[in-house]
Amino acid sequence: MRRLFVIIFIATILITSTFNSFAMILPAQIDISSESGVLIDFETGEVLFEKNAHKQMYPASTTKIMTAILTLENANLNDKVIIDKEAPFTEGSRMYVKEGEEFTVDQLLHALLIESANDSAVALAKHISGSTEEFAKLMNKRAKELGALNTHFTNPHGLPDENHVTTAYDLAMIAKYGMTIPKFREIVKTIRYQIPATEKTPEIRYFRNRNRLLHGVGPGNKIKYNGEWIDIKYDIVDGIKTGYTSKAGQCLVSTAFKDNRRVISVVLKAIRTNVYLDSRTLIDYGFNNFKKINVVNSGTKLKTIEIENGIEKNLDLITQDSISKIVPKDYNESNIKMAIELNPEIKAPISKGEALGKVIYSINNEIIGKTNLIAKNSIDEKQIYKIVKRIKDPKNMSFFKIVLGIIVLFIIWRTIVTINRIRRKRRRWKW
Repeated sequence: MRRLFVIIFIATILITSTFNSFAMILPAQIDISSESGVLIDFETGEVLFEKNAHKQMYPASTTKIMTAILTLENANLNDKVIIDKEAPFTEGSRMYVKEGEEFTVDQLLHALLIESANDSAVALAKHISGSTEEFAKLMNKRAKELGALNTHFTNPHGLPDENHVTTAYDLAMIAKYGMTIPKFREIVKTIRYQIPATEKTPEIRYFRNRNRLLHGVGPGNKIKYNGEWIDIKYDIVDGIKTGYTSKAGQCLVSTAFKDNRRVISVVLKAIRTNVYLDSRTLIDYGFNNFKKINVVNSGTKLKTIEIENGIEKNLDLITQDSISKIVPKDYNESNIKMAIELNPEIKAPISKGEALGKVIYSINNEIIGKTNLIAKNSIDEKQIYKIVKRIKDPKNMSFFKIVLGIIVLFIIWRTIVTINRIRRKRRRWKW
């Protein structure tokens, strides 16, 4: 009986500690029908939900997020692009460009992200890199730089290719960066756009954003959400990009802003309007179950230290950066622990802003953030220490040896002179 009690007690402790260690992960269980999905906080990049988030999938036209980013980084919006003979024959969704037509980069970007025009993607890729093959190399290089480590692009539009793959998490990282670019943010939330007639196309081209979360209302634009039929349109959503092929299924990268927070959701290989249902489920989950806390603000004084060789005795150490954390809404912030680590042998001279240590914040022994502790002010060293330093400096050692030698010789000479004088005086006295 006693052994059974001990076993139950130990099991209780283990279960309790397990729940404590996972208290930061999921405050509630949700599910989506899409094969893969992820939800991240925009500011911190923290993953709030994931389902096969690192499984390689076909991205379809969500590929164009990267194409748009590279265009914004490598071309001017007013650049002129003349359509070559190959772009008009691009398959899939198009803006129906014609050989010899001229467009601005800005116009092609709108067609890329709003109409999801594959021919626009080809035109932009060739404008930047000369060919779609070279552009794909640039895409892959940039993807790795943005943290998309399981992504491999072979084209700028996302048309089927078994080697053209990414993951839900990678797309979230790419989209997170995209949303830091003002022009990108502007275009992905645009509902309607038009391109004026050209010499080769006398009709105005009218585009409407394919992302129905931005505008889908009325019959044919409904989803059954929490037991009720509601419009697909969701007012807090302001982007980003749809995608579809028969192999990729319905894909959608979305972003929403509410209560001074932004989240990014990715769902891949959904069936029909479930792509919107899953996206809204993730978005609401992020806002309803999590909150952002400011662990520490930049410039906060955390410690005062003594500087023994400084002209000022004390120095305040302040935080270099702000640290934020996404936690469940009912989380007790007092569970956050702080640890300060200082550099060994801190001595003057010290420059303002110099890193002299770091502060580490953790929850249940898991690090949630850290930043440098920097000097609030500059402190010069005392004059006596400067003199000692100069003497010890190897560059000055020869000079000081010469000076010291001269002083020693002078002392010896003065000593000899003094001794001789004393001797002469003694002789006179004897006389």
